[in-house]
Amino acid sequence: MVDLLKSKVLDGGGEIKLNKEIVSVNAAEKTVMDSTGESYAYDQLIWAADLKTLYRYVNPTGLDDKTIADIKSETERMFAAKGAESVFILFLGVNRPTSYFQAKGGEHMFYTPSRKGLDQTTRLEREDLVRDFESKTKAEVFDWVDQYCELNTYEVSIPALRDAAMAPEGKTGLMISCLLDYDIVEKIEQAGWYAEFKDRLEANIIRIFSESIYPDITDDLLLKFSSTPLTIKQVAGSSEGAITGWSFESDVPVVNKLANLPKSILTAIPGVLQAGQWAYSPAGVPIAMMTGWYATQKILKDAKRSRDK
Repeated sequence: MVDLLKSKVLDGGGEIKLNKEIVSVNAAEKTVMDSTGESYAYDQLIWAADLKTLYRYVNPTGLDDKTIADIKSETERMFAAKGAESVFILFLGVNRPTSYFQAKGGEHMFYTPSRKGLDQTTRLEREDLVRDFESKTKAEVFDWVDQYCELNTYEVSIPALRDAAMAPEGKTGLMISCLLDYDIVEKIEQAGWYAEFKDRLEANIIRIFSESIYPDITDDLLLKFSSTPLTIKQVAGSSEGAITGWSFESDVPVVNKLANLPKSILTAIPGVLQAGQWAYSPAGVPIAMMTGWYATQKILKDAKRSRDK
């Protein structure tokens, strides 16, 4: 999909700039500026990234009072809301052939080690941990982490079972992920335990899989590394490390009825449309793509109206 999008942009005479972070949106002048100070002018802007970032950096100076007030209201709604769930992802390289994993669930599966699973009690304990984190000892926090690992559900993806070129002969790469709250990881990072926390999660997950569905896999590990919700926020700029847009734990600040999907692209900022996982709730790849389609169609229709005048 990414390669097709790249080809489409380049074939149409477009330009793709990588490793650019937008830090300013001047709504009156219709320009955006990146972190290096380079400025880009636009007629219409489709913002397909984190919406809190857009409203954090938008500069409404020069617009009329009503528009400024509307942007302020939208900004307050965005920042009152919270990103949805995030994930911890463990990446493993193991000295076992892909055929072994094909017989153990295949290229993509969900695995819950314990029949008990994450129940209501676990959810309340998680909320208590975030709320009263400062009163908890390190041992108490890590005890919770251990229990969370034991009861969680894991998503396992093995790319080489879809494309053999993605791993050397006789070896396999695995991605093992589980849901994990950004708030908890942020608290742990602020307490100075982040590296130890990652190590503990990695060790717990490897032990769980080694004692169950992939016996003694610890003996065949070639490499391991992991990412957390903080990693996702840092690399992708996604608020709260969210992977599916807005959480339902607070009021959703965007369109959330399918009948209103065409309106999901609209913002109070003149010349700026929104698309992607943050533009509509609940999000997902198909909806994100549809918001992009609606945004492009609106731009094309507006351009046609201008030509016909």
